[in-house]
Amino acid sequence: MSCSVVECGGAVKALGLCNKHHLRLKRHGSPTAGAAERSQDDETRLWSRITPTGFCWLWTGGTTDGYGNVRRGGQSRRVHRVVYELLVGPIPEGTEIDHLCRIRACCNPDHLEPVTRVINNARGQSPTAHNGRKTHCPNGHEYDIGIERRGGIERRCSRCEKARRRARTERGAASRQERKQVAA
Repeated sequence: MSCSVVECGGAVKALGLCNKHHLRLKRHGSPTAGAAERSQDDETRLWSRITPTGFCWLWTGGTTDGYGNVRRGGQSRRVHRVVYELLVGPIPEGTEIDHLCRIRACCNPDHLEPVTRVINNARGQSPTAHNGRKTHCPNGHEYDIGIERRGGIERRCSRCEKARRRARTERGAASRQERKQVAA
């Protein structure tokens, strides 16, 4: 006995359907669901999952960490990169795409800009990026000293640095004074 779907001919598993069509019925409610989409070419499938909202073009397909994914040429790729390459051109070597709108699911090429990793990270919302944008210390003084530390420059303000040194000197003097009094 063969599957009841026209031109299938597969062996029946249940309900008069082969395994493939029975699974489609269970997942999608129809034994032929999903077949039309798979027969579309990559680009048609891509544009069918993009919803323009007036400002952003939001990806409605599968995502990872908020970024859209699409199969293109047999490989999984980020949607915003594919759309940028289709509508703008190749992404320059040594750059990555920055979402100017800060919405990861957006693939509007007007919201995408190729930048270096350093610039992309600096524009981000991470604690490191946030601290990198600070121009004044917690006491309101402008950062005006750059001290070289492991892996980079540590910014400090000269007024607070001077106050720290003065306090350390005073603590040392008080400690020496205490030792003299105890010894005497």
